[in-house]
Amino acid sequence: MSEGVLSIRTDGAIMHVSINNPPINLMTIQMVKELFGLVGRLNFDPSVKVVIFESAVTDFFIAHFDLNDLLVAGNDPAAKGKFEDINILQSLSVSLQSLPQVTIAKVGGICRGAGLELILGMTMRFASKSARFCAPEASSGFLPCGGGSTRLAMACGPARALEIMLSARDFSGEEAQKYGVVNQALADDELHAYVEELARRIAQRSLHTIAINREVIKRTFASLADALFAGFAYENEAWRASMQLPDMPRAVQALLKAGQTRESELDLPRTIDGFLESLPSA
Repeated sequence: MSEGVLSIRTDGAIMHVSINNPPINLMTIQMVKELFGLVGRLNFDPSVKVVIFESAVTDFFIAHFDLNDLLVAGNDPAAKGKFEDINILQSLSVSLQSLPQVTIAKVGGICRGAGLELILGMTMRFASKSARFCAPEASSGFLPCGGGSTRLAMACGPARALEIMLSARDFSGEEAQKYGVVNQALADDELHAYVEELARRIAQRSLHTIAINREVIKRTFASLADALFAGFAYENEAWRASMQLPDMPRAVQALLKAGQTRESELDLPRTIDGFLESLPSA
């Protein structure tokens, strides 16, 4: 079944969600709305125990948030989630985290910006060794503001989170595993089989067994909920403040002029560095 950019296939208790927004799987407000719709459906579908998110676009899991949509997302009343005072991507990650199902990201290719923020809200994350992860926002004068700054610090610690964010470079799948961003990085030809077998084994468990194992994790980390939302609130505040300063609008407009093409996105850090060198001083 296709729901816009999401193609959904269910095999018993396992659902596969394939993201298909070629040429580079840019995340858009429309994609986020479709994901919210899927979350709403899953909350009331006890037949599904495991959801695997993957890409239908060669070389890209999700490139990043479409910059055109990024500029309007903060002021679009229709782009709000169900939580007050946080933006749509933060709200989506909380909604994913709250699902009764086990959610698994299967990342082959490039996963930057909003793509990285999306998978950080999932239960588990697996990648090919050749996958590339990046938080490119600092190069453009702002910060990962869809939950990424906060979740990176929680996933891999403050020092590594700051390295990822402030370097704005690509990290390999193997580096992402070492840093705690993904569970495992596997050879390209092993990723699919490993995730499928893991999902099959999880799907053999009863709903009760899955629920109690997830509940103990939730209770263990319940005290971090206030910190999570405090981080989200500041991300949102800092994003809007950055839009009022010269660096972010100049960098975003330069990238939009380049067209967010496949060629410019394959090595986005180098593309951004090139723009920064050519931009006049503020």
